[in-house]
Amino acid sequence: MVIFREQKKFTKDTGGKIFSELGKPLDAAVKKGFAVDIGTTTVVVTALDLEKKEILGTVSQTNEQTRLGADVMMRIMHCMSGRGETLHQLIVGQVEKMAGQFLEEGCQEERTAGQCFFFVVGNTVMSHLFLNKSTEGLAGYPFHPAYQGNYRCTGKEIGMERFREAEICVLSGIAAHVGGDALAVIGAEQLYGKEKIQLAVDLGTNAEIILNSRGNITACSTAAGPAFEGKGISCGMAAKGGAVSEVKIAAGNGNIILGVIEGGKAAGICSSGLLDLLAQLRGCGLLLTDGYLLRKAEAETAGITAELSRRLVTRNGQNAFLLCGEKEGTKEICLRQSDIRSLQLAKAAIQAGMISILEAAGLTHGEVDEFVVAGVLGSCMKQKSAIDIGLFPEAAGTCIRLAGNAAGKGAVLGVLDSAFAASMEKLAKEVSHIEIAQAKGFQERLMKAMDIQRWL
Repeated sequence: MVIFREQKKFTKDTGGKIFSELGKPLDAAVKKGFAVDIGTTTVVVTALDLEKKEILGTVSQTNEQTRLGADVMMRIMHCMSGRGETLHQLIVGQVEKMAGQFLEEGCQEERTAGQCFFFVVGNTVMSHLFLNKSTEGLAGYPFHPAYQGNYRCTGKEIGMERFREAEICVLSGIAAHVGGDALAVIGAEQLYGKEKIQLAVDLGTNAEIILNSRGNITACSTAAGPAFEGKGISCGMAAKGGAVSEVKIAAGNGNIILGVIEGGKAAGICSSGLLDLLAQLRGCGLLLTDGYLLRKAEAETAGITAELSRRLVTRNGQNAFLLCGEKEGTKEICLRQSDIRSLQLAKAAIQAGMISILEAAGLTHGEVDEFVVAGVLGSCMKQKSAIDIGLFPEAAGTCIRLAGNAAGKGAVLGVLDSAFAASMEKLAKEVSHIEIAQAKGFQERLMKAMDIQRWL
């Protein structure tokens, strides 16, 4: 039996309470500000009224560039084949349209645009594409970005139309594949204090990992892919109305409880639901350590209840687990073997990256005082599920802090605090960088981390 229950919609945490903690705001002539977080898969724009120091609202959309590739390397390849201008126009047009939703209807375009300021954060490739800079130096090792430091321009210079007179600041990156979004996370979460050891992960398609070892900061990125954002998953979707965000399976009687955002019929499954489902399938014995999903006959032989065994089906020639469907009066939602492999790869890349950055600093995960989780799972992750599948070590059980959209929070700080951009640009030069794919032993760690089990 499947039981549905309503879950509250997850909100993008852009740090609305930070206004009273900031220093001098930007020039009063700039009436509206837009904090822009350009992710490989998702774009988030937060609008701010700078006179009232209030957030007007936040919009989140799938990055239009995903039509030309799910990850940064695919987009670099498109640039090398002459489609860089197309990618640039897609992202600039999207950001402009998203920001335009917050302008008053019938406003004078010239006057409004001249009073707007955009503060943009993103990984290095996304920032290059937004500014229409060459990505050739990001295509292969040794990597070389086309520009360094904070980049300031007007909307007109990058092809904006409605906001052609707007001021724009794109936050400095740290290295070729650790960009301004990671720097924004460092600034927003203050990952530079000398009193403790912090390990932060910004979970996205291009996952950034940041280690603060009592004031010594190291950063790297790892290609996690978009699986934890629901992309490339057969029934995956964003955390919005209709998404299954919580899964509980009773091994004894086979009952399933599904939390659905905003209630109603389930339309798909989002990142937190996927994390729960993996952990629950492992706990019920339906999913093996190596990621193999049992067939119905194998489950029956293993003594799995009939209620659960019957949910092991075949879809498109693959083993699959039927979470809910026609019998429950809803859209069929199932997890296929290929979905599990995608989630395994994402989990393994993050785990191997964390081990590598800690080892480079001569530390173990047991010495970390605080694990900070930002990005797509940073507002909704069930900590036990993350630990059960090995996304985070057991040692993190009592010291995980969910930071929400920390990169977006940093972008808000960049809009409101005139000193933020300069201070972060200076800090970027002090951050050590590890090219994770070149790190000794990384491939071996990656293969070992594919196992879906607790990380001791």
